[in-house]
Amino acid sequence: MAMLCTAPDALPVDGTMPSGAGKAQEIKVKKFYSIQYLRACAALLVLFAHAFSYQIGVDNLIIVTAGRLGVVLFFVISGFIMVHITGDGPFSAATFLKRRAIRIIPLYWLFTSLAAVLAALAPSLFQKTVFTWPHYLQSLLFIVHEAPGRDSASPILSLGWTLNYEVFFYIAFAVFAFLSVTSRVFVLTVFFIAMWIAGLWLAPTNPVIQFYLNPSPVAFVIGMWIGRRYLDGDFTSDIRHAWIFGVMTAAGVVLSFVDDGTPLLGQISFAGQAMWAAGLLHLSLILEPKLKHWSLLEQLGDASYALYLSHIFVIGAVAYLARRTVGFEHPTTVLLVSVVSIVAACLVSLVIYEMIEKPILQTLNGRRKTRNTPLPHIATENK
Repeated sequence: MAMLCTAPDALPVDGTMPSGAGKAQEIKVKKFYSIQYLRACAALLVLFAHAFSYQIGVDNLIIVTAGRLGVVLFFVISGFIMVHITGDGPFSAATFLKRRAIRIIPLYWLFTSLAAVLAALAPSLFQKTVFTWPHYLQSLLFIVHEAPGRDSASPILSLGWTLNYEVFFYIAFAVFAFLSVTSRVFVLTVFFIAMWIAGLWLAPTNPVIQFYLNPSPVAFVIGMWIGRRYLDGDFTSDIRHAWIFGVMTAAGVVLSFVDDGTPLLGQISFAGQAMWAAGLLHLSLILEPKLKHWSLLEQLGDASYALYLSHIFVIGAVAYLARRTVGFEHPTTVLLVSVVSIVAACLVSLVIYEMIEKPILQTLNGRRKTRNTPLPHIATENK
C-alpha cells in the first residue's frame, strides 16, 4: 500500500490578488469554518490510519480506506480553494507560485531534513527509507523519482508524496493563469482526465510514470468545479440539497470499501472516495451559515499541515517508548498506544504551528508578530 498522508493547502496572504492586468485587486474573503473543520477531519483520518497501521500493519481495509478518504478530501479541498482565491479572471502566475512556495516549502524542508538526518545517522529506525544525497535533494525540489530500495516513487519523507501531487497541480494551475476561471478549469479537467485514461490504457510499470498517470489528480478537478460553482453563488442553505449531498457522502464511503486489489474495484473505490469528498464539501458549504464555532476543530484545521508533516515522527516515538515498556502483545495495549499517539500528535502539531510554522509564515509574508493579532487566512486552505 502506498503511504497514506495529507497535503497542505493553506495560504496566509495579505488580502490582495493580482488581476490579469497586473494591478492589485483587493479581495475580501471570509474565513470558512466548514473548510477548517474538513481540514481537521482529513488530517485526523490520516492520523488514525497511521497510528493503527504502525502497530498492526497495513492489511486492514478500514485503516487503509480511512487514510485514503483523508487524502482525497484534502485534494478536493485544494482544488476548491485554488479556484476560490484566484477568482473569476486571469491572475499573476508568478505571485501565485511564490505564495504557494512560501506556504509549503519551509516546514516541508524542515521535516524532510529531519527524516534525512535520522535515515543517515540511525538507519535502523526505518524499514525502507535509505539516505542518499540525490534522494534527499530530489525530495527537497519536489522531483518525482524512484526511491532507493523501493519500487515506488517516494520522497525521503515518504509522507510527502501528496505534496508532489500538490506541486504538480499548482504548476498546471499557474500555466493557465491567463484564462478565465471557466476556461482554466475546463482545460485542466481535460488534461488530468486524459492522463488518468492514459494510465488505464498504457498500464505503465515505471513508478514515475505511474505516479503521473494516477487518478489522484482527478480529485483536484472535482474541487475546482465545486469552487467554480461557489463563485456563482449557487450554494444555499436548502435542506433538500443537504439531504442529497448527505446521501452522496454516505454512498461514497460505502463504495470506498469495495477495493480488493483488482484494477476495476480499485477504480470503483476511488470513485467512492471522490463522491465522499465532493458530497462532504458540498454539504459543508451549504451548512456553513449554520455551523457553530468549534475552537478545537478550528485550531486543528490551522495546524493540519504541521500535523501532516510531524505525526509520523510522534507515532514512531510513542511506539518506541511503548515497545520498551509495556510491549504490544495485548490488543488493549495496541488500542491504548494508538490513542496516545493520536492525542500526542495533535498536541505536538498545535505547538509546531504556534511556535514554528506561524512565525515563519508571518516573517516570509512581511508581517510583524503581535500577541493578539491572528495570522490572516484566505479561506484557511490547508492540507
